[in-house]
Amino acid sequence: NVCYRNMGGGIGSMRGSTALIEENVCFQNFYAGIGHEGASPLVVNNDCYENIRAGIGISEGAKPVVRGNRCHHNRRAGIGIRTGAGTSPIVEENDCHHNDMAGIGCEEDCTPLLLNNRCHENVLAGIGCREDARPLIVGNHSFKNQAVGIGFEETQSGQATVINNRVEDNAKVAIGIHSGWKVRLVGNELSTPKGMPPAVMVFKGAEADFTGNTIQSTGVAGVRTEGVVRVTDNTFESPALRAGGPPQFAVWGLPGSSIVFTGNTVRGWRHALSADKATVTASENRIAKYGQIGISLTNPATTAVIVGN
Repeated sequence: NVCYRNMGGGIGSMRGSTALIEENVCFQNFYAGIGHEGASPLVVNNDCYENIRAGIGISEGAKPVVRGNRCHHNRRAGIGIRTGAGTSPIVEENDCHHNDMAGIGCEEDCTPLLLNNRCHENVLAGIGCREDARPLIVGNHSFKNQAVGIGFEETQSGQATVINNRVEDNAKVAIGIHSGWKVRLVGNELSTPKGMPPAVMVFKGAEADFTGNTIQSTGVAGVRTEGVVRVTDNTFESPALRAGGPPQFAVWGLPGSSIVFTGNTVRGWRHALSADKATVTASENRIAKYGQIGISLTNPATTAVIVGN
């Protein structure tokens, strides 16, 4: 079907519907191209573009499987997910690009599984999370977005798990984690293009666990933090050590931060760890090709523990 210029959605699935919605074209609708409320349809291989809201909208306890769709040039997110923990779709292998907000947006306590999607060239984030969402983000490729690859906006109590994603060539940071979030990041490949932004920014009031990630950057830091981070068994790579100029630290701890830095492999940074007025434990790290000082601490907030590096 071809559904366009309707005052609501192009296609709506509601009230327990288990429809098959396949290979439709939905464009220039006032709401979503395809919208869900309290339904569990199978939504596959549709083309949703230039809608006033999301290309595909999922809300009010909907649990669809959304697979293989193309969501592009929409005024809001390519795929928008919101309103309650009961909204728990499986969103997999979709191509979300050139949308005016995120490629995929999660908000209002939703609990989606985002699996193997491609999110690129969106105006804001490739994947954007806010308002206490609790997504599981696995195996996605987020690249060339105009702001952040995966972004977590300030909230009260958001939680997310981010596993085996590839995030690269975004205009600002690969991952940005604002206040109120607890995020676990495992096995991701995170990189930034040439420029100054860090690969990852963790703001005050946020917590993040990094395990087994590969972080590459030419910027000021691999991970720059004002919050609480636990950084274990990661690989930090920087292609060239600058003789001078701005900072170039694998992990950069700002005043008030708390850092556990254990079992990491670091090559090519001015300092593997640089922290000012922070709480620091650094143990069993392997640090090579650094600029004069491997671990540099200024005015530690508590007694620093530096063991076995």
